[in-house]
Amino acid sequence: MATAQEKPTIMACDFDISGKLPKEAFEMFAVAQAKLLGLRGYITKVSEEHYRGVLQGEGKVIEAFKNLMASAAEYVAAIKEFIVKNLKVISDYTYDTFELRK
Repeated sequence: MATAQEKPTIMACDFDISGKLPKEAFEMFAVAQAKLLGLRGYITKVSEEHYRGVLQGEGKVIEAFKNLMASAAEYVAAIKEFIVKNLKVISDYTYDTFELRK
């Protein structure tokens, strides 16, 4: 029987963002927004126009992060695509926070 105290389902996914993004400003924005939403994981720059990372959190929060990235006025023209891959349910978090990895 489900109770109100049940833990929400934790989802995990890999993500890729590509486009002509202003490096420092975008990195700070992505980390700040993920932390505000309560997501965990990381983002790292893999090439001049490509970021990759991991998100962990409730499915609706992961979707909110994706929508936020797509609608952020200063990045709309710069982001070519935001792809979420390997979305799955996990039993517990493996990251303590959301961070920028160099």
